[in-house]
Amino acid sequence: MHEIISRRRFLAGTGLAGFGAFLAACGSPGTGSPSPSAEASPSAAPSAPASAEPTPAPSLSSVLNFANWPLYIDTDENDPTKHKTLEDFKAEYGVTVNYAEVVNDNNEFFGTIRAPLEAGQDTGWDIIVLTQWMAARLVRLGWLEKLDHSHMTNFPANLEDAYRGADFDPNNDYHAIWQAGMTGLGYDSAVTGELTSVDALWDEKWKGRVTYLSEMRDAVTFALGRLGYKNSTVTREQFDEAIAELKKAVDAGIVRAFTGNEYAEDLVSGNVVLAMAWSGDIIQKQLERETLRFSIPDEGGNLWYDCMLIPKGAKNKYTAEVFIDFVYRPEIAAQIEAWVNYICPVKGAQEAIKAIDEELATNELIFPTEATYSKVSAFKSLTEEEERYFDDQFATLIGA
Repeated sequence: MHEIISRRRFLAGTGLAGFGAFLAACGSPGTGSPSPSAEASPSAAPSAPASAEPTPAPSLSSVLNFANWPLYIDTDENDPTKHKTLEDFKAEYGVTVNYAEVVNDNNEFFGTIRAPLEAGQDTGWDIIVLTQWMAARLVRLGWLEKLDHSHMTNFPANLEDAYRGADFDPNNDYHAIWQAGMTGLGYDSAVTGELTSVDALWDEKWKGRVTYLSEMRDAVTFALGRLGYKNSTVTREQFDEAIAELKKAVDAGIVRAFTGNEYAEDLVSGNVVLAMAWSGDIIQKQLERETLRFSIPDEGGNLWYDCMLIPKGAKNKYTAEVFIDFVYRPEIAAQIEAWVNYICPVKGAQEAIKAIDEELATNELIFPTEATYSKVSAFKSLTEEEERYFDDQFATLIGA
């Protein structure tokens, strides 16, 4: 068994610290396996005519087709095309995982699977990882397979309580959290001092040295908090007020740019001293600039998470469920977490990770306390009409 090292330490040791930063906004493909083969074996025995014989138990397929974001699983430091978790799964179950890092944008990936789903056909994927708002959309459209919890001993039993009761899938029948993260304030404490309020994002003191996120839900969450509203219960009227509040900062020249994860490099270089930031980025970038800090503002931050989903009609549904249950073992979740450094959704992983890196076990950006969780909330699941309206208004604001 080769030694497991954390992504954080590996990147620091190779001079690539922060390379991949926010995994749910990456714009470049990784080095995963090829796209799935059309010859994937079915995950269950074909239906048989009615008889007195009991229905045979589902059987594992020989392959599992898994679409994920770049740099979002533990990686062999000597061979970036290999992942110990996938090797462990194959060693135990005999299943080869066709793992492809092909998800670079939720909407873009949705566009690649929409036609087969509309036609009631297999997408070619058995597991896809998408952000919760897109998961909610797929649930609403009826385009996901329902998880059979009857043979899953770890999921949802080991799911952290903070991720139960999602408004789009309260019983976790259709989604299993892969990783989570928080959106808060990222800043250079040597310049700004400690920051605890969203008001800092509207402070003319930092004019031209502040970046906002180009992800609508993140940016709007801060404006809602400044106005005394919650992202989990936002109405259209409150949203309109939030857009107007964001526009004030734009018109005043406070906002340098609306960005994806590139803000992190600007924080390191000093071009930016304050940013709407994702928690995982700051963990990585502190290796390059020690004075960087992350805080959840008193008014609240955004809690987001990416979900493992089984597309409707997936050939290897049972095998996908076995894999989901496998990664919800605390020791497996820990080895993934030691590399990706986002919020782990699996109970018991915090204790298990001590065998890999004791420092990670005490990092609140990976294993938040109840007090930390109480300061963040997930953005409300939107209807199709609300989503179109919100996206259009925000796109107009940022000039997209």
